[in-house]
Amino acid sequence: MSVTRPRLLASLLCLLLLLVAAILFVWSRTGPQLLHRADEVRTFDVEHEPAAPASALIVPEAPASPEIAPEPVGAPEAAAQSAPIAVTVPRIAYSYGFSFRLDRDRIAAVQERHLAACRRLGPALCRVTAMQRGGTGENQSGANLKLQVAAGIADAFGNNLAAIAGEGGGETVDRSITAEDLSRQMIDSEARIRTREVLIQRLTTLLQTRSGNIAQAVEAERAINSAQEELEAARAALADMRGRVAMSAVELSYVARGPAPDSPNPILQAFDQVASVSAGSVGAMIVIVGIALPWALLGGLVFLAVRAFRRRRERAEAPAPING
Repeated sequence: MSVTRPRLLASLLCLLLLLVAAILFVWSRTGPQLLHRADEVRTFDVEHEPAAPASALIVPEAPASPEIAPEPVGAPEAAAQSAPIAVTVPRIAYSYGFSFRLDRDRIAAVQERHLAACRRLGPALCRVTAMQRGGTGENQSGANLKLQVAAGIADAFGNNLAAIAGEGGGETVDRSITAEDLSRQMIDSEARIRTREVLIQRLTTLLQTRSGNIAQAVEAERAINSAQEELEAARAALADMRGRVAMSAVELSYVARGPAPDSPNPILQAFDQVASVSAGSVGAMIVIVGIALPWALLGGLVFLAVRAFRRRRERAEAPAPING
């Protein structure tokens, strides 16, 4: 009995030592990996999203002109790793207005010089859309000119027009610049075009690959035609807006100095108006009498005929006189 207990204790001690050795062996192999994964889990729990680089938090300012692009901000390594930030340049349509006051005999010459300056630039940079000279009333000596000038040179070209008017003895009495931002409308049109193109492609593929009845085919063709019409309308609108951004509208107005020559006398104008109204009234009366006179004569003849008939009838019905 006494010998059995020490042997049992020695066996238990040996098993315990073997168990500890096995645990240490396993831990030496898998312990560092488990600790690394635990660190990753704790780090993910604390930081929900990776921190954005400093360059991504800086929004670049809009460039002064379409040709100059903003410089990248931040270290080259961070810029190479992060995606570039898309910058949308504003698409603005400008309109310029000028009003010149000149002597009456110099308006035509100054307007011709403005036309010549536009023609020298060529139709790619300057186009004449409307021209007016002379007229009636107060504007009989005035003139107007409408141009379309490339947006990049419109400001300098306007200064040149003002200089030409000054050389011709005129003065610039009014000058205006208006701007219309078409960025949102053009972006919407571009998105609509892409959407319609994808829709037409899908419908065409579906119509070619799917074997259905005639009604379904006709319905698909109608949908394609409708999408094609919307696509063409969106393309036309986008082209018009691009043209307005590329070519600025320039409107010139020429005003003559002093009162209009040979101003009519207001008294003579009043007499002329009275004579005109009186002549019109007499003419209207003549027309009325000329229309009513034949009917009046016909009515009088009918009245006389009826009266004569009644008199004859009364005489025939009257009793004969009795002689005593």
